Amino acid sequence: MVATKIDQPTSSQKEPTISDSICIGIDNGNGRIKAISSKNLTTRIKSLIHYLEKEQEMADGGNESAFIEYVSGPRTELWSQRFVVGSQAYQFNPTGVLSTSDDREGKSKFALELTLAAIAPNITMDVTNVAIALSVHDSGAFSDLKTRVNGEHTVKLNGQLHKINLDLKVVKTEGIGAYASLLKSQKCTREAQTVLLDIGFNTIIVSVYSSGSGKQIIPFSDMGAKSLYQRISNNLEVRKQLKRTGDIQLIQRAIECGDFVYGANKISQFSIADIYLQELRPWVKNSLVSVLGKIDSYLDGAEFLFAIGGGSQLPKIGQWLEKKGFEVVEDSEFINARGLLALVQREVNK
Repeated sequence: MVATKIDQPTSSQKEPTISDSICIGIDNGNGRIKAISSKNLTTRIKSLIHYLEKEQEMADGGNESAFIEYVSGPRTELWSQRFVVGSQAYQFNPTGVLSTSDDREGKSKFALELTLAAIAPNITMDVTNVAIALSVHDSGAFSDLKTRVNGEHTVKLNGQLHKINLDLKVVKTEGIGAYASLLKSQKCTREAQTVLLDIGFNTIIVSVYSSGSGKQIIPFSDMGAKSLYQRISNNLEVRKQLKRTGDIQLIQRAIECGDFVYGANKISQFSIADIYLQELRPWVKNSLVSVLGKIDSYLDGAEFLFAIGGGSQLPKIGQWLEKKGFEVVEDSEFINARGLLALVQREVNK
């Protein structure tokens, strides 16, 4: 929408308000928030939060963080609070940063902060109406999430003042969005039994579908990629090198960058490539092999097996999963958000 230009406004005239409406699907994982909007914009930032002290300044969040000041709205306890979501939250407070993976209620407790960060790249107008689909471990938390998220919120996003009307229309259990995406792309059929293995940051979730609906959702807590990073953190060679345990965020970055170099300080940085391989085997045995052993009856009856989530992209894991009969889905981190977007668009168009 283009604003009408008024050359010489009088004292009684106001600049026209420019409004926008979008839909967005948000997969607020314990490791990262992944979102896709009807503007075809994506968000992929870490699920880390830091509330800024008075002396700490807000800055440009770039592609990996969002700086937010909550000016006014229904969440009165947040009035005038400034916070950052994403990798820069860690930079402000490496040892005290808030992570949803450290709090079982974190996704609900910080639902508004995470949602505002997820939609931030899409907000350019004075007023934006946002219809949301969100995935959670427990869809029964819908009413609590609506209370935390819905309403008219006046905020500064990366320094710009905006009014945002949030409407949480769809809440689905983890995996539903991914299954919807797979059906839409004809990667599986409604009639056949389909198993999704979602290897997340904190949790591995097994979802079983057939006849177009979910039959079983089985979460395995504390078995996700974070437990591998913790093994590396506690590895004897890491402790010898650092004289302490390793930092999980730096370990994750080293692995995801592909160079396996721990840290950015050229004097103290070192390679964890061999340590990764050393700890990978016991993690696979304790997590992936254990999970698959508990769902073998579902695997035997499944025509389609898919692996999704950030953990499926770990080095060497894709090959291992393929040997077990799983297809590692391309764009696996966004597949759930993509399906959630389709679900909220369908809800809005009813």
